[in-house]
Order: sequence, then C-alpha cells, then structure tokens
Amino acid sequence: MGSRNAWLLGVAAVLALLRFVVLPWGHTQADAHEGLQVLTQRLDRSVGVTQNRAAILSTRTQLETAAAAARSRFPSPPSAEAFRLDSQRRIGAIVSTSGLKLALFDWTLEGKLADAGLGYGRARFQVEGPLRDIARVHGELEGSLPFLAVREVQLNVMNAAPGLDDTHATLTMVADLFFLAEANR
Repeated sequence: MGSRNAWLLGVAAVLALLRFVVLPWGHTQADAHEGLQVLTQRLDRSVGVTQNRAAILSTRTQLETAAAAARSRFPSPPSAEAFRLDSQRRIGAIVSTSGLKLALFDWTLEGKLADAGLGYGRARFQVEGPLRDIARVHGELEGSLPFLAVREVQLNVMNAAPGLDDTHATLTMVADLFFLAEANR
C-alpha cells in the first residue's frame, strides 16, 4: 500500500504542478506572443510609413490643394447674419433681373457641419411670374450660386396657356446655402 500511496501522491503532485505552474506559464507565454505580434505589426506599419513618406506627403499636398479648391466655392462672411443678408440680396437680385417677383423669403433653419467646417442656412422662398422665366431663374440660381443646394422644389401653375410666356406660375424652393465657418478661414 505504501508504494501505491506514494505513486498516487506523485501523480497528484505532477497534476498540481501541471495545473498551477505549467498551464499559467503557457498562458503567460501565449499572452507574450500576442503582445509581440502586435508590436511587430506596429513596427511593420511604422517602417511602411517611413519608407513611403514622400508618397504620403505628396498625397497630403494634393488633398490640401483639392480641399482649398473646394473651399473656394463657399463664401467666407464675417458672420452668419451677414451671410444671410448677402445671400438674400443675391437671390433677390437674380429674381428681379429676370423680371420676376420674389413673393416670399424666409430663413427656416441654421446649423453647422462641423466635420466639413461649414455653416449653413436653410431658406424658403417663392418666385412668381411667367413659367419660362421661372425655369430660367431656377437655372441661374443653381448656376450662379455654387454654395446653394436645392432641397425641395414645388411648381404651381396658375393658368395653363398654350405658350410658356402666357402661363403664370409660382415656384417655391427650399435650399440650403453653405458658407465657411469661422474656424476654417
């Protein structure tokens, strides 16, 4: 019986050694291996960035040039109020030079697109006159104001006539007008 107990105690000691020493050591080694893999991947990325520095800087310059060109489309007013007043005047001038009547102009919303560095105002306006002139003014608004994004258009024809000049209509337009926010100037 003595050798059997000794043998069982030896097996228990080996199992305890495996459970409390070898397995934790194996887990520690696996964690260290994963940490080493992460560091190796970071090092590889760093080496790649260093080796491609010229290409990265060239791309950065191209992106900055493209961003500057895109920003040039948007006015840079001293304040949102000045932008709203100037935009309303410009829209009014386009409408009046087309011989139409600006029946309504209302600013309905104001906000900022922080990621793009833009502020905007949403305007709702109504233009009345001959259908041909309304179509022309719609094109002029979108063509001459690159910072205007039309959100909604509603056309109501008052009296249908055979000719476009004789047909009277009302155009109601909702548009967002964008400008550079003060932080991006």
